Amino acid sequence: MVHAAVDAMAGPKPTLLRRLGARVRSQLGLPFPWVREKLLGRDLVLVDGTLTSEPDYDEAWLHLCAQHAETMFDVGSNVGQSALIALLCPNVKQVVLIDANWEALSVAAQNLIRNNLSDRARFVCTFASDVNNEQVDFWTVGTGAAGSMFQSHAVTAARGGFVRRVSTMTVDHVAEMIGIVPDLVKIDVEGAEMKVLAGAVAIASRKRSRLLIEMHSLPELPMRENARRVLAWAEAAGYAVWYLREATRITTPDPIQHRGRCHLLLQPADWDYPPWLVGIKQSTPLPEG
Repeated sequence: MVHAAVDAMAGPKPTLLRRLGARVRSQLGLPFPWVREKLLGRDLVLVDGTLTSEPDYDEAWLHLCAQHAETMFDVGSNVGQSALIALLCPNVKQVVLIDANWEALSVAAQNLIRNNLSDRARFVCTFASDVNNEQVDFWTVGTGAAGSMFQSHAVTAARGGFVRRVSTMTVDHVAEMIGIVPDLVKIDVEGAEMKVLAGAVAIASRKRSRLLIEMHSLPELPMRENARRVLAWAEAAGYAVWYLREATRITTPDPIQHRGRCHLLLQPADWDYPPWLVGIKQSTPLPEG
């Protein structure tokens, strides 16, 4: 079995096909092929499907936030694309990858080890939530990036009955366990944003962290209600909420209530909007070097 062979001719593939291939390989227990990729000017060898074929909405925002951070919690790390972006910033000293999907987290570890980036990484396999040691249903297929506690948001997993019982942990507990307070927290948890925030009260109280959050609208939790809860949390924590697409501070859900997915930046209320984010639009490509 040639598990470590690199397909040197592999180029970008349609994201749907790459995800389908990863899902089939995972279900059949087949090894993932390695491919050569370039990210931020660095030549990498990665498990096929690690990088999206087109820029995601938030990659440029994440990259710039990482350039102004030393420690990052990557909550909902999946196979490690965000962690790679952060660890390719020389100022980043440590990234803690947190994900409930052990298959995805294992691929992330392979990616970082293969590219000599694992010395600045920690891995915590848990569902980031508002309490510790609770068992919750987690709907996912293989290394699927859309794993969620909400059955309606994980359509493929729900259709096939692919659900796992996973244990929860707060990010406050992770910070205490590791002994660091992150200055950047990336949250991409497919609808469970408030669960993560409710477990990050101690981190927020230190007033030294930025939180980059991908917001989702679900049948069980429409965007308006999800945003209302996040705004209430931010006000109680002394944080301001910025809608990144418009680079504007929001105090009500109105500007984003129509969105199916969007990105917010939460930071202490007395911090100005980062000048280095001004002019960076949604889906802006990452620099090539």
